[in-house]
Parts: sequence; structure tokens; C-alpha cells
Amino acid sequence: MRPSRLTVAQFMTRDPFIIDGGLNLVDTYTRMFQLQVRHLPVYSAGHLVGIVSDRDIGHILAVQGLDPVHTKIESVCTPDPYVCDPDSPLSQVVWDMSQRKIGAALVMRDGQLEGIFTVVDALEVLLVLLNEEPAAA
Repeated sequence: MRPSRLTVAQFMTRDPFIIDGGLNLVDTYTRMFQLQVRHLPVYSAGHLVGIVSDRDIGHILAVQGLDPVHTKIESVCTPDPYVCDPDSPLSQVVWDMSQRKIGAALVMRDGQLEGIFTVVDALEVLLVLLNEEPAAA
């Protein structure tokens, strides 16, 4: 496997879970815990409105002190998340994520969410590449 030919589609998590923007912070965090995910695309009326991470929720609750029961996730999610095409070179997506210091990229084609590529996915790529390299002598 040549690293220069890898695409994000080869390593993304397909058909990721999404969250309705009308849910409150408590329900969103509970859902993340149940699903064992750290990032969720946020949709409202069938349209992508942002992304939220477990870290975002922790920060919102600790620093901003918002009421977790009455605060809707769409009002505090990160708008305009980083989006890439499934055919995007993996190296470009990883570069963009590292430069922006973000933990996830939404993978979309023609406005439809096909996957999510996270830092955990990137670590799995690294493991694949390290296992294909000959051991240092």
C-alpha cells in the first residue's frame, strides 16, 4: 500500500451516527456515551448544522456554565465543520486536520454524509503503515 495513493474513504468510519440539533446537552452526551463515540455530526431539519465532540460538551459545561437540560446542541455545536470528499487524498485530510487542530473530518459526497474520519481512524492508518514497513535492524 503506497501512502501517496491512500484516500480518506479507505479508512473512514462509514455511516456515522448523527445527532438531532434539538437534543439538549445531557441527551447528546448520554447518546455519545452509549454509542462510544467522541464526535457527532449535528443535523437540524435534515441539514448539517455542525459537529460536536465530547470535549466541546465538557468545555461548554465547565467554562460557559450553560444549563445542560435547556441548552440545545445546535446552539453550541461547531458550525461549518471540516468536510472532505471520499476521494480526497488521505495525506491532505490528515494535514488539514493537524493544521486546524481538529479531531474529525466529515466525509461527504453531493451533500450526503458518507463517513467520518477521526484521529482514532488516523491512528489505525498509522498502525497499518507501521506494520507494512520492515523492522529496523
